[in-house]
Amino acid sequence: MEQNIPKKKILFRHRSLEMGGIENVLLAILNHLDQSKYEITLLLNYKQGEFLDRVPEGIRVLSIGKGTQNFSKNTTIYLLQKSLRRLKYFRFQKNPKAFYRKHQLLNLDFEVAFSHYMFDDILNSPNLKSKKIFWFHGDLRNSGFTVAENNRFVQQMAQFDTGVFVSHFSKNSIEKTWGVVLNNSQVIYNLMLINEILEKSQQTQQDFGKIDFVSVGRLFHQKGFKDLLSAHIRLIEEGYPIKTLLIGEGNQRAELEKIIQDHNVADSFILGGYQQNPYFYIKTAFCFILPSYSEGYGLVVAEALLLDTYVLSTNVGGIPEIIASEDHGALFLPGPENVYTAMKKVLNEKESVGGKSNSKQKTIKRNQNTYDQLNDLFK
Repeated sequence: MEQNIPKKKILFRHRSLEMGGIENVLLAILNHLDQSKYEITLLLNYKQGEFLDRVPEGIRVLSIGKGTQNFSKNTTIYLLQKSLRRLKYFRFQKNPKAFYRKHQLLNLDFEVAFSHYMFDDILNSPNLKSKKIFWFHGDLRNSGFTVAENNRFVQQMAQFDTGVFVSHFSKNSIEKTWGVVLNNSQVIYNLMLINEILEKSQQTQQDFGKIDFVSVGRLFHQKGFKDLLSAHIRLIEEGYPIKTLLIGEGNQRAELEKIIQDHNVADSFILGGYQQNPYFYIKTAFCFILPSYSEGYGLVVAEALLLDTYVLSTNVGGIPEIIASEDHGALFLPGPENVYTAMKKVLNEKESVGGKSNSKQKTIKRNQNTYDQLNDLFK
């Protein structure tokens, strides 16, 4: 007679669920974990973001503060509500036990800080016996934090029971720069929901016309989208009849819109906004391009290779671990001139980059290894 084995209780901590690569990975993991074996809670600082409706059924979602979508349209009241929300989070950090007790979170088996912003919260958890795991996605040297703050993050990593880096680059850069050896950590590449991506890539979406270059990501300076727009404008001025689609939202949108308007390229450089299904556009475009200055792993590059789309990407972070010389794509250094040169080269050699490759099968094999590592992590 089979014994009823109690479910392991896992808590994931994250700020919110705005569109982004880290959030995409988190959702993939939540979809992958077997709910017959695990009782999963997602605790957000603030219950907001485009990805909220993508959380799998059966996973409990809690938040410390409300999302801004619930705030007043009046500017003064809005700012007051944000200040009160910050105060509520500050109180949580000072006394998390009250929140944990209220929501029955005092008997967890695993607690996961899914970004370095959550290190403090997990290490200060009132659960003394839970296994504490950190997840690190980027390049700490380009984090925007002070030297003292970065030093503290590295010191905190050693305090976790185990840690996950999303690329060997990410782990090695910290160990070499700070002169540490993080024996409690491992590298687990970002998970993809292969079948879902392949299925969605076949679902027809809004028609933007024939797309030559497509890119996906949050609109902020580190992603290099201003460089992409600059290169696009130069190519248009040189007579290349191209169309570029940029999918995503962020605080750089207004700046990009002004440049588009000033150079009269609104018909050829399209800000597609947030799209629930970017895979159709990646699949049908001639080329996927990522002009980023910093990446921990670059999940969207792996997704493009899975869809057999030719990839142009900057040679940063863990991206060389995804796309090798024999793969369906090419790497280049960041910067507007390099983006322009790479785009022009692939346009001039369009016929030679149109074929398929073995990148899809390599991507599927790498993803299976990630499945196995995740299952081992939460045993």
